[in-house]
Amino acid sequence: MKARILTALALTVLCATACKGTWLMYDLDQQDHIYFLDSKQTRISSFALIPEDEILISTTVYLMGMPSDQPRSFSVEYLPAEEGEAQETGGVSYPVVTARPDIDFTLGECVMPAGAVQAPLEITLHRQPEMLEGKLFKVALRLRDDSNFLAAAPDSTREREILTPDFCIYVTDGEPACPSWWRASGGPIGWHWDLGRFYPDKYRRFLDYFHQTAETNPTFFEYCTDAYGYLLDTPNPDVQAQSANDIMNTFWRKAYSSAWAKYVFVPLYNYYKEWYAQHPDDPNAEPMGPGTINQGNMSGWSDPMDPGYGFFN
Repeated sequence: MKARILTALALTVLCATACKGTWLMYDLDQQDHIYFLDSKQTRISSFALIPEDEILISTTVYLMGMPSDQPRSFSVEYLPAEEGEAQETGGVSYPVVTARPDIDFTLGECVMPAGAVQAPLEITLHRQPEMLEGKLFKVALRLRDDSNFLAAAPDSTREREILTPDFCIYVTDGEPACPSWWRASGGPIGWHWDLGRFYPDKYRRFLDYFHQTAETNPTFFEYCTDAYGYLLDTPNPDVQAQSANDIMNTFWRKAYSSAWAKYVFVPLYNYYKEWYAQHPDDPNAEPMGPGTINQGNMSGWSDPMDPGYGFFN
């Protein structure tokens, strides 16, 4: 995820960042600052759906200041999980433990390249047997002041993302966790009218229909994997020139919406409509079809072809 966000400095005191023309005051005499851009959603990565024992996560560290003609290292510290910390995802509360550096994860090179205004920061997650115990392993990083850079203070005034010195991702195994995009606007993750309520088997079937398009519609599959990753969990802003956090917001309606409907959402909906009808005692059964959507209660599942909540309304 190498987001192309240009930071331009005016000749005197203005520092421009790419957020709809927002301008930040910047004193050229002060030490350069670094920061992450992140949204308020929870990021969770899971080994549950892949055979590999490592997952590579990449985020971006941005510069507020002047690029240098020399590479400059920056400092990162690891933050422990709080005692008794828990994280709710998909309607389930999971205990949180601190991910162990060089065991549960490995941090890549912390260097701002010469002439650059941003630097990739890679985090390699390592599968561990303890991750099968129903816990979330928290990888919490914080940029730290050093002789090269100061960590920028948090700024939540941006429209879609916050400027922050912190980056956090949770890691799990076993049953797949609910992805951060399975949510209605402004609500907690775990329900969306296009998808109904999250549970692991539905998520697996959703991914299975998507992966079948590698044969049925290779162009669509290649675009989606380039933009969102094989498991739809590694957004690539280089593909769509959007921020990594925003790119996953209802991605199925942003591009190739007809293909998403035809190959994934309609088959998924029809499968469960028939399944629930034949298995009314299924504990995951949920109301489906027009008139069932209740955003306040986070319930109902819209027919993809419904003129009210469907793909083409």
